Amino acid sequence: MGRCCVLFESPDKSAVVIDIPRSIEEAQVLPGQQGIERRLVSCSPIGEQWATPEPRNGDIQITATPPSAAIAELMTLETARTALDGVRSSHAGPWCLSRVLARRQAGGVGDENKDSSRKRKQTVLVGSDEEEVIPEPARQRRHGQPDPHAVNNPSPPFVAPFIPEQSHYLLGSIASQREAFLRTAPQFDLIVLDPPWPSRSAKRKKRGGYSTAYGMREAGELLSQIPVASHLKRDGLVAVWVTNKAAVTDILTSPGGIFSQWGLEPVGEWIWLKITASGDPVVDMESRWRKPWERLLIARKIGSSARLSSHAKVILAVPDVHSRKPSLRGLFKDILPDDYVGLEVFARNLTAGWWSWGDEVLRFQHRHHWVESKGHE
Repeated sequence: MGRCCVLFESPDKSAVVIDIPRSIEEAQVLPGQQGIERRLVSCSPIGEQWATPEPRNGDIQITATPPSAAIAELMTLETARTALDGVRSSHAGPWCLSRVLARRQAGGVGDENKDSSRKRKQTVLVGSDEEEVIPEPARQRRHGQPDPHAVNNPSPPFVAPFIPEQSHYLLGSIASQREAFLRTAPQFDLIVLDPPWPSRSAKRKKRGGYSTAYGMREAGELLSQIPVASHLKRDGLVAVWVTNKAAVTDILTSPGGIFSQWGLEPVGEWIWLKITASGDPVVDMESRWRKPWERLLIARKIGSSARLSSHAKVILAVPDVHSRKPSLRGLFKDILPDDYVGLEVFARNLTAGWWSWGDEVLRFQHRHHWVESKGHE
């Protein structure tokens, strides 16, 4: 498979450069195993910063930010900036690895050649806000021979997704799978959640991604259904991806909030700083309207001895297709036991040795998201 997904790590492990597609590829096999045979279809790495027009005074009414949220934002900014400066001074390598690129829609200029059929099999449309896979017109049999009955068939036969070794999944909503989870799931060392937080931009999407909650109340009700308290080990950790909206953090950390309901206390946070292929933040770090980072709030059971490093970890990574996050499995290996067991809720792909739960849990396991690694090293 070639290089590891970790392209750089500072001596104190406070900053790490991760290749997102490779991290997911590595998560398809158990830790320490070799022989990753497939590459994940991705979009082109971002080459330049995104344009983020700043509204002129009077164009938009500025919503007051609570002082505590403003201070937290400044601390995140300073932590991210310090990490980026430190990595730039020490890292001479690439900021991402080569990718198996998603093709433009078939039929465009230059497609009409002898390889056009092969290219169409990997065709993916990638927009700024959504991603759609165009199915292959003819699925391949297990041994690589075309299925003559599938050609021009408007309903191609089911092709099983890739299922990593020792992975378990619950395909369905939180409500529909909660009883099955309570009956069958073990206790976990790590529970990762990427909730469908309310988002104006997400509501505009026509397809793709989990259905976002209509508001914070609905988001809280959804999270409260997840039986975290009964399925987290005594010294386990819970990690929740959050947006930069202060209300999202509040719903988790405020008195009586979700962490309190789950019997947890905050223990730290990590920052994903989104960068371009040249190592610049995807937007100006001091933009008032859009931030180049997402945060991961980490909590432990009240009274637990579980600890993180005294400093926040900054993950620097070039974004991939919409909704795809870096795999966190390898980043917790120095914190949790060697054979730790993880659960990902609202997952979009599977991880070897982990449990995964969500109504899109197999989204990126389907075969049209992968190609054989030979020739794509």
